Amino acid sequence: MRLQRRITLHFSIQFVMLFVSVFIFFIFLLVLVANLLTKVELNANTVDGLVETIPSRMVIKDNEVEIDEKWSKLLNENDMWMQIIDKEGHVIYSKHTPSALKESYTINELLQIEETREVEHYPVHTYYDSWMNGEYYFLFGFQHNYRDTLGKWYTSYNDQGYVDEKALPALEKKLQPFNGYIQIFEKGELIQSIGTNEEEQLGHLDIIGRIYEPGKHPTRVEVYNDSETGISWILHLPGKESPKPTWIFSSQETQILLIAILISLFLTIMFSIWNGYRYGRPLLLFVNWLERMGKERYDEVLTEKEKKKVFKKKGKTRYRYRLYQEVFQSFYHMADKLNSAERERVRLEQLREEWMAGISHDLRTPLSTIQGYGHMLESNKYDFSAGELEEIGKTIRKKGDYMLELVNDFSLVFQLKNSGITLNKSSLELNHFVRKVVAKFKEDFTLSEYSFECIGMENPTYIPLDPKWFTRVLDNLIYNAIKHNPPDTRVTVRLLRTEESVNIQIEDNGIGMDEEAVKNLFGRYYRGTNTNEKSDGLGLGMSIAKAIVELHDGDLVVASEVGKGTTITIALPVAIYSAKQKESIAL
Repeated sequence: MRLQRRITLHFSIQFVMLFVSVFIFFIFLLVLVANLLTKVELNANTVDGLVETIPSRMVIKDNEVEIDEKWSKLLNENDMWMQIIDKEGHVIYSKHTPSALKESYTINELLQIEETREVEHYPVHTYYDSWMNGEYYFLFGFQHNYRDTLGKWYTSYNDQGYVDEKALPALEKKLQPFNGYIQIFEKGELIQSIGTNEEEQLGHLDIIGRIYEPGKHPTRVEVYNDSETGISWILHLPGKESPKPTWIFSSQETQILLIAILISLFLTIMFSIWNGYRYGRPLLLFVNWLERMGKERYDEVLTEKEKKKVFKKKGKTRYRYRLYQEVFQSFYHMADKLNSAERERVRLEQLREEWMAGISHDLRTPLSTIQGYGHMLESNKYDFSAGELEEIGKTIRKKGDYMLELVNDFSLVFQLKNSGITLNKSSLELNHFVRKVVAKFKEDFTLSEYSFECIGMENPTYIPLDPKWFTRVLDNLIYNAIKHNPPDTRVTVRLLRTEESVNIQIEDNGIGMDEEAVKNLFGRYYRGTNTNEKSDGLGLGMSIAKAIVELHDGDLVVASEVGKGTTITIALPVAIYSAKQKESIAL
């Protein structure tokens, strides 16, 4: 947790510093982008650009307006005027306004302006601002109402959409002061052009572009539509090259901006170098450590030279590495684990070799017997009686059966290891199933020197089991209790029920096992090298039994004490079935 807190605090401080630097730089960049967008908008559509820009470029305090004179010049150059109205409807600022305009407006008049976009027959653009300066309403109007003029011409000279030849001179005379021309469209087709600068028919978006971006075209247009006849008159007026807006920064401000950029760049580079130096050196130590781990030098986390870099004489971590002191401790701890794992690997390798040696011995011994009898029979030097031949054949058969059983056990071990067995589970009543298995041992006359007892549960308990494989488990465990204990040993099979599991305990009061034997009990081949039934080891049986129990989602636990016997517990998860499910399974 200390490492987490230190790293969090360390990076939080860096984040705050970086955030402040980036924020300041972002403000400068934002001003630059705003200026660029203003410039582009003013070049494309000076009118809309002025409407959007001027309210943000002025300061209004106590109804006193401060604005740069350059914006007043731009308004005048574009034949525009401006009024600023406060929340009471009073005009607090005017620029280039016609004398006919009012000094205050009622709410009705403002709503009328908003709807018609006209004031005293002057077309206007409106803008409402409530951000920094308070609540103000802006009116941007034009000195000339070209749309109204175009409508009057249409009323005076229109003859079913066209302009009659007799009326053309009069209309052309009206157009001369404007230095413009008129195009008349009907159903998308240019039907007449009037004026001195006739053009070819323009595309749909060419005309729309002259409305929205007049600064990018040689003409700007005004349109009059007659909804009844579907006739459109378009008045083309000479376009003005939009004056470039004055750069918003003074030379001093530009210098400050450049200095800020250079300082930010310098600090970023220094910060990167410092971060690389601070975090890179520990990473190099970790890389060196990983290389040593790759060479299995687990006992050497840091060399003596590296230890002097990291630790002081008194053993404390140096300041530049203190951020990672828990990491170094974790590396030392990991090295110990890897060293332990390597020792365990060596032990398992040794166990594997012993396992292979045991397999070879268990196969070699019966093979030697079979081979010896085979040579005797092949030599034809001996006259065996019928009884002797019968004994030889019986011995060869027993050794062959033993070898076949051993090979089958090997095959089963590898199938269990590689999940090559599929269980066919069915719901079994556990008391009845276990008693039936124990009964086989009770009825075996060859085991009359041993005693067997089965203690079941009071209530029937159904468990999903594979009867074939689980019988193999119980046979192995009970047979081991017999095989490795002297006569008169008592074997008790007890069934117990808990909230989470059903336990099957195989108890014996035999010789028991020491701790080492219990530890190696489930090894793949933990047994003696003798093929006699009284071998001290337990062979593959316990390994097979444990694997089958685990396939049933259970667990197998062994408790033993020398001279007091052994208890093996099989813990199986409880499965609850309804009465109908039990009946269907039984059927």
